[in-house]
This record gives sequence, C-alpha cells and structure tokens, in this order.
Amino acid sequence: MPTDKLGVMGSKRPANRGQKRAEKTKARQRRHQQSRPAPTGAVTERIADLIDGFVEWLDESEMSEQSEAISRLVSSTLTQLAGARHGFSPSAWLPADAHLLVDAAERILQEDSDTAEDTAVNLVLTSLQYLTFLDETDLWDGSPEDYAHCMEDLSDFLEGDEPDMLDADDIDLPDVSLAQELAAISALPLLPALDDIVARVADGLAVGDDAELQRAVGSAPLDPSHLGVGAAVDYWSTAIATELIRIDGDTARPGDNAHSLAGRGAETVHELVAEHVRVQLSGDADDPDVSRSLANTFAVQTLLAAMTDELPINNEGEDYAELEGEDLRTAQLIDHRVRSLIEQGILVRIEEVLAVPHALRPAVLDGVAEAQPFGVMDEESQDDPLYSSVEDSASS
Repeated sequence: MPTDKLGVMGSKRPANRGQKRAEKTKARQRRHQQSRPAPTGAVTERIADLIDGFVEWLDESEMSEQSEAISRLVSSTLTQLAGARHGFSPSAWLPADAHLLVDAAERILQEDSDTAEDTAVNLVLTSLQYLTFLDETDLWDGSPEDYAHCMEDLSDFLEGDEPDMLDADDIDLPDVSLAQELAAISALPLLPALDDIVARVADGLAVGDDAELQRAVGSAPLDPSHLGVGAAVDYWSTAIATELIRIDGDTARPGDNAHSLAGRGAETVHELVAEHVRVQLSGDADDPDVSRSLANTFAVQTLLAAMTDELPINNEGEDYAELEGEDLRTAQLIDHRVRSLIEQGILVRIEEVLAVPHALRPAVLDGVAEAQPFGVMDEESQDDPLYSSVEDSASS
C-alpha cells in the first residue's frame, strides 16, 4: 500500500468508483450554485493569516513533521477557491466550495498518472484537516449547517465506492442436520487437538513463563518470522476460552468443561467450533495491533464470502516482494490466518477458490458473528478518533 509524502494511503480508495461515484458527481453538478456578497476585505491577506494559525496548529499535532507540505497545499487550495468563487470566505465555506473542490479532485483522478490518486486524496484530506482546524480553534464563522455539509461532502469523497462489507446476516445457511454437522466437525483436527491438550494438563502442566507455554503448545510464537507454524496456538487459545483448561498461577489444569469434550454432544462440538473461530478472529483492545486486526477483518470477510455463491479466490503463494514494513507484515499475517483456517479444515480449496463446507457453516457463522477483529471496545473507546480511523482502515 504505497504512501506519499503526506502520509496518505494511495490504496485507500478503490481503483474503479463505478456508477455510484458518477451519480454523485452529476448530482453535485445539478445542485443550485449559491450566490455570495462581494468580499469585504483582502481575501489573500485573510488566507495568509489563517495559514499562519494552521501551521501553528499542525506543529502541535501528530502531523507536525508534515505541516509545511500540508499548509502549502491548503494555501494553494484556498487561493484557487478564491479565484474560482466570487465572494469566497476562507473561514466560512459554502457547500458550493466543497462541491467545487470535490469536482476538481474527481478531474485529477481521471488523469493518466501514477500519482493522480494520491494527489486527489491529499487535496481533499488536507482540506478536511483545515476545516477541522477552523472548528477546533473557533475560527469558523460560517453556519453549522454549511460546515457539516462541507465535511460530509469531503468525507464522502475519501470513502469512495468502497466494496460492500459482508455481514453475518447476509449469509443464507443450507439445511444441515445435526448428524451431518457432527460428522463434519468430528472430521476436523480440532477435537483430537483439544483431547490432547486436556490430556496433557491432566496432572498439571507448568506454563510459568512464555518459553514454557510455547513448549507446552508445541509451536513458535505467532509472528511474521514464524508463519510456517501450525494451528497449535489457536487450539490452546480455544481450550482456555471454552474452559476446557484453566491457567492456575503458573500451571495449566483441566477446566470446568473438560468432561464435556469426551461426550462429543452435537451442541457441545458446535459451540467448540464457533468459539474456535471467534477466538482466532478477535483482537485485544487492551493491546491493539492494527496489522493483526486488519488480518482478522480480512479473514472474517473471507469466511463470510466462502459461505456465499461468490467464493473468494485462493491467494496462497502470492508474491509480496514489493511490500515492506507494516504493509508487508499485514500481508503476511493475512496469509498466515487464511492458511491456518485451511489447515484446520474450516476453509477448503475448490480448484482456485475457497469455501466453508456446508455442514460446518452453522457453527462457523456463529463464530464469525461474535468475532471482534479489533477487540471488544466500550462505548467511550468507540468515540475515540483513533478507533474510528482504525475501523476505516479495516474496510479499505
């Protein structure tokens, strides 16, 4: 996912905006173009004063290293708007100003250039930052309605025609009998793996530190340098989450539900598969890892698509040679998660696509529906701007 010098993800917007984007553009062009009174002062001087304040605001934010580039682009944008719109006020935009800016960005997108998308996104994103500055410093002197309209139009451009995210409610489950489901689940490596874990902790198993736990699990830590490992860590996490085992101080012991595993009841094994899926695809809100959360989100969408008529492509073996840093780590984590689900039998290869076996779908869907890729967030956390930005990244 390439980034330019302003730190904007070039891949955030889809390559093809389609009919929805065209309709939005036409709708803006049909809107009434509002008239303005003649300017009462030197607009260029007002722009210069506001840009000075904008630079100070940027310098005190996490964007301080980019303040010069951002302010220069915003200054140019304001100057262009003042030249194009008679009576333009740099601190009291009208919806027509936002429409004009978005239309300019759309024209940039049509250019045959490798940098067109980054340029268009930067144009709009920096304008959003500028409007935020006006609001937070009480320098906005237009109407609240106009401010909200401008912010919405610019935000809509950045969102683009994002692909629709599947939801558990979108899935139509096949008719599956309990006997069929039990047979399918019994064929998975999950139950024997859980049997083995419960047996290994029967007399207590020392897991006093990470090294001992890893030896108990029989697997290396789950990180990009150990992506060839099996699903042992996931099985242990499921055993703990379902109380088949418990960690008592520095010792793993059988949990309250250990006895239920031996009975192989249909309801029990259904819940085990659902919990196994949920645990794998849920993040830790107290220790956030954006790359891992994005990988979880990708896996959720893969599993949901693998229960529809439009099965996802099997991208095993994809070349990530052009990626680096966190982009490479995210791609590797996605690859690991999907391959792990294949190893577990939850996803199966059908030629070049992936599918969830029909008899497993009720349990898998229950697990996906409860998964929290970014961890369980309380309402206060969900209002945090960082949480919102992370959610936006997961749908891109």
